[in-house]
Amino acid sequence: MINRFITIFFALTMGACLGSCDDGDISEEMNFSIDEGYTVKLNGSLNKLDQWNSSQYQVVVAAFAAQDSYPLLAKAIPSQSDSLNFLFDGINPTCETIELCVLNLINKRVATLSSIYERSEDPDRKLNDTIICNFKGMDVGMYSTIQSNIFTKRCAYCHGMGETPAAGLYLTEGDSYASLVNVISKKIDSLKRVSPGDAENSMLYKVLTEYGEECGWHYDHTKFFYGNSMSNLVKEWINSGAPQ
Repeated sequence: MINRFITIFFALTMGACLGSCDDGDISEEMNFSIDEGYTVKLNGSLNKLDQWNSSQYQVVVAAFAAQDSYPLLAKAIPSQSDSLNFLFDGINPTCETIELCVLNLINKRVATLSSIYERSEDPDRKLNDTIICNFKGMDVGMYSTIQSNIFTKRCAYCHGMGETPAAGLYLTEGDSYASLVNVISKKIDSLKRVSPGDAENSMLYKVLTEYGEECGWHYDHTKFFYGNSMSNLVKEWINSGAPQ
């Protein structure tokens, strides 16, 4: 399970600092305390947070270095978030981004739910300022996350944006759930596109993880998803009953 505070990087940094104290050689970039970093305050509420299985995933506020999927520091959102009063201070000031996101068991980012801070867009941010975000009933459920991070970004161009979606499957926002769950596949009529509780026998999961001449589809989707945390997210969503 992901600890409430993910402090591996920071602990190593402080360890290096303490280890050099005997020699009186503390490098300048390490000479800051945990109270000197950024502060994030979240208000409002988050919906469907309970869809995330805490043994597999956790919704957190996390700070990342540039182009890194593992956070410098993170703090878990409380499971009861119908009335948020969330404060996270001492966030590593070397970070490039701060996000509301989902981490998996190995503390790797699975999906971004909301961008809170980007250094490139706010280079003059002062460390003693508080970054305030207001969420009013934001949907952070598994299906919503799959829609925004997978279907909308990678699939909807072929499945819904044109006049005739590939395989007659709409994966555009507002259409995908009704097009997937308990709907018979047009390629293999013995399978449903999504069979709640059974990812291995759901056409959607097979498309993302299998490819061959016998499959019946013309495009290799596995090059985007096989062995990827995204395909695992789809699997977990289906096996948990494909909640909307």
